[in-house]
Amino acid sequence: MAAALVVTAVTNLSPLLSSGLAVQIQDDLGFDDAALGLTIGSFYLAGALGSVLSGRIVERVGPRAALRFTALATAGVLLATGAVAGSWAILTGLVGLAGLANALAQPATNLYIARGVQPGRQGLAIGIQKSGIPAAALLGGLAVPALGLTVGWSWAFVVGTLLALAASAYVPPVPPRPAGVPQAGSSARPAAEAADAAPASADGPPADAAPARPDVPTRLLAALATATGLAAAGSGSLSGFFVVSSVGTGIDEAMAGILLGAGSLVGIAVRLVLGVMADRGTIGAWNTLTVMFLVAAASFGGLATGSSLVLIAAVPFAFASAFAWPSLYHLAVVRANPSAPGAATGITMTGSYTGAVSGPLVFGLVADNASYGWAWGVTVVFMVAAAVVMTVVGRLIDDRRERDA
Repeated sequence: MAAALVVTAVTNLSPLLSSGLAVQIQDDLGFDDAALGLTIGSFYLAGALGSVLSGRIVERVGPRAALRFTALATAGVLLATGAVAGSWAILTGLVGLAGLANALAQPATNLYIARGVQPGRQGLAIGIQKSGIPAAALLGGLAVPALGLTVGWSWAFVVGTLLALAASAYVPPVPPRPAGVPQAGSSARPAAEAADAAPASADGPPADAAPARPDVPTRLLAALATATGLAAAGSGSLSGFFVVSSVGTGIDEAMAGILLGAGSLVGIAVRLVLGVMADRGTIGAWNTLTVMFLVAAASFGGLATGSSLVLIAAVPFAFASAFAWPSLYHLAVVRANPSAPGAATGITMTGSYTGAVSGPLVFGLVADNASYGWAWGVTVVFMVAAAVVMTVVGRLIDDRRERDA
């Protein structure tokens, strides 16, 4: 769980450091909010392009090898960003490369947990692992007063390089399951047949080497991707533009970074609570996701007012919803697809990445041509639409599971 958390955090550092330190980077490299949206969006665009293939790669090479490679690749990108990102184009290209590494990390961490953590604790495990994203945002927020306003924004990426190298070195192997107990990502077979098969390490591909297929039909996975794509458009705007829009309302730059860090802590706490509740069976994943999308919509409405006081009041609700829903969502996808959690994640993450591309891009364009208030208003529409689609898709998945049972 610790390894999954750390790798997730470092593979998301590139866009979140870029957004947290956006004011300094924009002043230094000379680009506007629309260009910032393209920079953040390049990370998720690369992820969208590589997501489905990454899920298949992870199922074949195993989660441990994939996680170590992604952390090492991220270290190289972060170092290059701090050393040679002297223009907007170079910065955007490097952030995009980081997105390719993250596309491999997401299904790898899901499969890593699915194979290495008992089902009754996977909610907490995925809550911890997905806390890596708000943890990266926390580091991005703290980097503003600690590094951005002191020694310069490029040093934050150098420090991130060291964290990524450490993460690459620390990915422990997953113990193999006992004979006769199928592991996640293996095709379903009778226990007697599985017991006779040669045991395989949980770090590598399943012993039968049969192509793993998700249990939920592709059309429903695509519908889930649509719902979370809309939600990711709003969440990506929050992570990408919270600091610059807060400064636009009159909040001090260092305080905006601190608020980002505080909101990220709230997001981490809610992810963990949701994981524990999911393990205990006290919440329904799809209905809870719908409620969280609606809370995020209301919170973004508060950010749209342009009032500093309302913004501060909306921060915990915005981050508790828009930054916390991915953990519960990934847990639901993993549990609904025990035969191929990595492949299923690769499909559904395509929507999340696509939304995370379009959200910051649209936000930046609206902010440049209208105002931050109108831009936050667009995110309200995104989140409400996500809630509507999730309500329908969640009901279809639950109905299908009841019929199969």
